[in-house]
Amino acid sequence: MPDLELRHLRYLIAVAEAGSITRAARRLTMTQPALSRAVKALERTVGVPLFVRRSHATELTPAGAALLTEAYALVDRSRAALDRVRGTGSPARTLTVTAPSCDVVAVREATRSFEAARPGMRVDVVPREWLCETDELRTGAADVSFLRDRHDLDGLVVARLAHEPRMVLLPADHPLTVRERLTLFDLRDEPVTHWAGMTSREAAHWTGADVDRRPRRHGPLVRNATGVLAAVVLGRAVAFVHGSTLPDTVLPGLGVRPVDGLSGSSLEIAMPAHGAHPMAEEFVEHARNHWARPGG
Repeated sequence: MPDLELRHLRYLIAVAEAGSITRAARRLTMTQPALSRAVKALERTVGVPLFVRRSHATELTPAGAALLTEAYALVDRSRAALDRVRGTGSPARTLTVTAPSCDVVAVREATRSFEAARPGMRVDVVPREWLCETDELRTGAADVSFLRDRHDLDGLVVARLAHEPRMVLLPADHPLTVRERLTLFDLRDEPVTHWAGMTSREAAHWTGADVDRRPRRHGPLVRNATGVLAAVVLGRAVAFVHGSTLPDTVLPGLGVRPVDGLSGSSLEIAMPAHGAHPMAEEFVEHARNHWARPGG
């Protein structure tokens, strides 16, 4: 079986993001027939269809969605490898940092002050959904990661930056929204959204089962923050969220209430325990100092 080619993975990403081969071809500055042939070659290599081709759109099959996740990681890892090779003999001047989308604004403030104090140094912030993959650190696709409530931390050096309470997101017309505060007991019978890819410990924390051991009702499986909000607005589940997740103005269709007895949310920063980027430790220390300052 032939090996996967990195360029084919880049093509997969482009078609998935553009939603059609024609639009992806324009983005890649190549012809549509050439891209179609490349996609078919990739499908022959993996042995299964990766796209469903419709008249006005190209959609991923389940196999295509699974490969897309790997493709992002492999392409990122290849970029990181090139950065390291090009920087051999002197500290690499680009640091790749991943962060949950909800924390990107705060992370960007820290990276700007880090860059300002080190002319020529660039920090590339890559947003991820709340479950940032810790494997990115282990494979070299990221140099440093900001993490929310993760537990699969083997092989990483981790420091806590902040801890904040969580609240519950409810449909706006939910009967419990008439109360100013709730307890975890009040929400025992509510289905709770579940993120794809959680460990059992992470799922327990997300649903409140780390405090209240009674089994909780599983709501819809979600893969991003939009899925969480949609599940709540449609009345299919509730969600426990930290304040940084919420916009300044609560969205229509949602109610937010504090929950007594619910465990809080921790923001942490992590780097590989071995083979770290030359500037990773310095960046971690800078972030710790940044968050330790009032308003950090």
